[in-house]
Amino acid sequence: MQDKLQEYGELGLGSRLKRLSEYLMKETQLIYNACNIDFDPYLFPVFKFIIDHEVATTTMIQEGLQFTQPAITQSLKKLSDRKLVTYKTDKADKRKKLFTLTPSGKKLHQNMVPVWKVIDEQVKWLTEGSSTGLTRHLAHIENQFKEKSLSKRILEKL
Repeated sequence: MQDKLQEYGELGLGSRLKRLSEYLMKETQLIYNACNIDFDPYLFPVFKFIIDHEVATTTMIQEGLQFTQPAITQSLKKLSDRKLVTYKTDKADKRKKLFTLTPSGKKLHQNMVPVWKVIDEQVKWLTEGSSTGLTRHLAHIENQFKEKSLSKRILEKL
């Protein structure tokens, strides 16, 4: 059966992007599982932001990622519950929490670096198609995923 969202063209763009996002998250989880990495791919943006900044406040993360404050708070709670990040109260402003990686978070990060490198390489390869227009390019990416899943592509390179 023909993919109806592709047939809908630009009208189906939001739905196709959502479908693609869900697919990428699912495939990334499969990769983490295969590499024995206990991590939720939905936590990646906040985790990586803290890695990149070493110390981050909720406001910094919110402004940098342009996510809602509740989404940031939820991710930080999950990362804290998993003992990957911790926080200290800012001495100058007691309302601010300064988030940093825990030793467990730093160790996990080191284990993830080679996996992230291959994920990045494979997604770059998939997104560098020669199509003209976003919907055609999405079709190219979606068709590539039908030929070989993202997790399979990445695990073959690891």
